[in-house]
Amino acid sequence: MDEQEWEHILNIRTAGRDDSHSDGEHHPYEPTDYGVLERLANSGYIGKKDTLIDYGSGKGRVSFFLAYQMRCQAIGVEYDRRLWEKALANGQTAASRRRVTFVLADAVEYEIPPLFAGDDDREKILVLRLRD
Repeated sequence: MDEQEWEHILNIRTAGRDDSHSDGEHHPYEPTDYGVLERLANSGYIGKKDTLIDYGSGKGRVSFFLAYQMRCQAIGVEYDRRLWEKALANGQTAASRRRVTFVLADAVEYEIPPLFAGDDDREKILVLRLRD
């Protein structure tokens, strides 16, 4: 299926690059190609019983696609430093601010054969699985 067909099936609008929020610290939004997602879905790394955490989910294409294709639970997380700093600034003193740390304990990294053609460094997929 092509991009327009997937967008219609998933009832989302994630196509096209978006530079509107990019600057020296923030990268432009560039959606993961549906062909890459189809190969990931067919790789056997993600199943119905899995919970996918899509960190840096952008507009949610990966989460929506894999939840639809794999019938797994998907959670999209997008980190926006400007929104975070604004939330911290509203009524909080520097002493009450907390640092956020992301930790994966007992995670196993799986080597993934190439799921797409080419060596584009922006199209890397890393699958981590917490031990059962």
